[in-house]
Amino acid sequence: MLIATAVTAALLQLPVGAFAASADELGQIREQLQSLMQRVDKLEQENTELKAENETLKAQDDYLKAETKGLRKDTATLASDAGKVKGADWAGRITAKGDLRYRYEWIEDPTRKGVVAGLQGFNDEQQSRHRIRARLGFDAKITDTLLVGLQVATGGDDPRSSNQTLGGTNSRKAIGFDLAYFDWKFATWGDLIGGKMKYPFYRPGQSLFYDGDVNPEGLAMQFNRGMFFGSAWGFLIDERNNAARSATSSSTPPTTTLTNCIADAGRTCTKDVYSLGAQFGARFPVGESTLVAAVGYSDLKNGQGQRPFYNANANGNTLTGPFSGLAYDFNIVEGLLEFNTQIGLLPLQVWGNYAQNEDPDDMNTAWAAGVLFGKASNYRTWEAGVAYQSIGKDALFGQVVDSDFGDGTTDTEGWVFRAGYAPVKNVTLNATYFLNERFVDVPVNAVYGSKTDYDRLQVDFNLKF
Repeated sequence: MLIATAVTAALLQLPVGAFAASADELGQIREQLQSLMQRVDKLEQENTELKAENETLKAQDDYLKAETKGLRKDTATLASDAGKVKGADWAGRITAKGDLRYRYEWIEDPTRKGVVAGLQGFNDEQQSRHRIRARLGFDAKITDTLLVGLQVATGGDDPRSSNQTLGGTNSRKAIGFDLAYFDWKFATWGDLIGGKMKYPFYRPGQSLFYDGDVNPEGLAMQFNRGMFFGSAWGFLIDERNNAARSATSSSTPPTTTLTNCIADAGRTCTKDVYSLGAQFGARFPVGESTLVAAVGYSDLKNGQGQRPFYNANANGNTLTGPFSGLAYDFNIVEGLLEFNTQIGLLPLQVWGNYAQNEDPDDMNTAWAAGVLFGKASNYRTWEAGVAYQSIGKDALFGQVVDSDFGDGTTDTEGWVFRAGYAPVKNVTLNATYFLNERFVDVPVNAVYGSKTDYDRLQVDFNLKF
């Protein structure tokens, strides 16, 4: 069409008689036509190239649209994955743990007979019961050096027991915070711990100087450097304790006696009761075995003359009167030894523990020694042990001594026999028999004489997870 149009336009421009034009004029016309044809060819070529480029751009646009859509999808997926990773990372910082124990317990205690005259059930020296203990805890790693520990347990507010007796007409069982603490590892060799915590000091073998269910409250620091270890602590026992307030649970009202710190008037006996202490020890290699040795000191502040007791029970410690406070202070020096070795494939542990209260002149020492062979932990493993313990009436603060040995009081001595078997991992069967004597230093009354037998059998079914 372009060529025809160009030829027609050229012909129309010719004057009449132009067809008789000369050969030169025809040559010029021919050159003009060739020039026009070349321009048309060039325009067609450029048009073809533009079409190709347009198709390329369109393809690129479609590709970019598809890529954009894919990137949006990938971004959403990555955001979701990042949230999952973040959640998984936080979940990975939390460790859960717990255990359940079912216990059958039998007790023979002559002091039970006739405790409350005329009430059925108190005229028998023997007692048997079924009990449970359940604990559930979490350790959360806040940072690489800071950990928070939380644990709840059955047992209500009893500081020395998390057991709950079955048979209370199907009543619901009490539960409370058993642990709530932080552990800041401020150096490779040291930790600062605060809150309601496990004992921060070393206890040898199966010593019963301290009840394993007691979790002290306050601040503590631990260090471990090479073969040496140690700790220092400050435990809160009774905030603004008032002896008269504690004694009002008795049927006989306390008398106003400032000497005994029973201050009904004036409220002069309101100093906080707390404990300060420290321990230092070392682990000595002895061939393939290990010997652990440590010494410690603790001081019960403001306890003398006051009643920092749970349930108004002194647990054997001497009082200045039936409704008065502690007769003595508790400045306790303690030493321990523990030897761990291997006989064949079985571990063997031999240990000893000694403590002396520096305040009273007599009834002020406690000692224990024992041996444990084997360890009931993994599949079809077992253990057996025996120990002997003697606690003077004022050798240890009665609020923390083991609640099973001698019914949880001082002024007690006797044997403890143990056996355990693990049929599978995390499941153990344990039996413990206490063959004890109470009121070794001071008789409970003239009827029972200087000593009273106390026997206790515990058969436990333990499950850990």
